[in-house]
Amino acid sequence: MASLVVTTTPLTGTRIDLGAGPTTIGRQPDCTGVLDEPTVSRRHAVIVQEQGELVLHDLGSSNGTTVNGSPVHGAVRLHSGDRVSFGSVGLRVEFPPGAGLSVGRQDAGQINNVDGNQYIQHIRAERESFLADIATSKTKARRLITIGFLFVVTGFALFGYGVVSFIQAVPGINLGTPPSEVPTPFGPDVGGVPLGIIGFALGALGGFTLIAGIVLHVSAAARLRRARY
Repeated sequence: MASLVVTTTPLTGTRIDLGAGPTTIGRQPDCTGVLDEPTVSRRHAVIVQEQGELVLHDLGSSNGTTVNGSPVHGAVRLHSGDRVSFGSVGLRVEFPPGAGLSVGRQDAGQINNVDGNQYIQHIRAERESFLADIATSKTKARRLITIGFLFVVTGFALFGYGVVSFIQAVPGINLGTPPSEVPTPFGPDVGGVPLGIIGFALGALGGFTLIAGIVLHVSAAARLRRARY
């Protein structure tokens, strides 16, 4: 059985066996090969058998994957002695003496290739669905922020207009002014409600909407960072 052996501290000597099925590499406990190191993504890469050979696929990791110093983009075939890195963790591909994936194992490799491709497609579909959900949340957040901001500006503009109207009317008030003609402190009435009160309520509603949009946007951004990492 081929394997990956860590060659960098503090995980030096850690061995990841590469079985017939897909081998996932990452920090998550449910990965086949767990590398508990900060530069390794939760699901960093996957290794499958394709046409009798081991093939490495990066799963959109944050810090990248290299083989013999070259960044992995797409699929890269592995051979005995290859130097692989996941983030800052270096590993070496090893095969038992006299062993290796050969033409005699091609049929099994092709069967495993089907499972491997299905697994990779499943992981990518999950990731695309997750990213689409984040994009939808960010769109909703932007709408809430825009609506909230407009409500705040409009509301406090009305509130300010009501207060200014009262201030301007104060000099005309005297002891002989009928109570019905004395303006309210919040400006003229609209439907029996002072304009300033309407503006204050609209501004308060806008403030809550704005805060909700900001919280949703921050949450979506945090989820996106976790997905990339």
